[in-house]
Amino acid sequence: MKAKVTGNVLTVELSYRTPDQGTGWQSYYFDVNEVSVIDDATSQRYGVLKDNAEAWMASPLDNDGKRIRVQTNDGKPSVVWFKFPAPPATSQTVSINIPEVSPFDG
Repeated sequence: MKAKVTGNVLTVELSYRTPDQGTGWQSYYFDVNEVSVIDDATSQRYGVLKDNAEAWMASPLDNDGKRIRVQTNDGKPSVVWFKFPAPPATSQTVSINIPEVSPFDG
């Protein structure tokens, strides 16, 4: 949906939905530590930030606080977001890597 830098933080917001209508609730889980942004200019990889309490800066988190929980219902979208260290201002593009999803290049 969007990627935006505010100060030194890059926020990425995505929308998930099931391909089929009328399938009811479906849940998907993946580890937050497998999500990353890559600065296309330098190939530097950035992982999701943690706050002062060592909690991932991402949502929605599963009860264990280590996995993202994506829940969709009858094809309606579910919003997921992550916060990363912002790449240098000179970087023109980034690529986003999420488990089980094709990379978002550039």
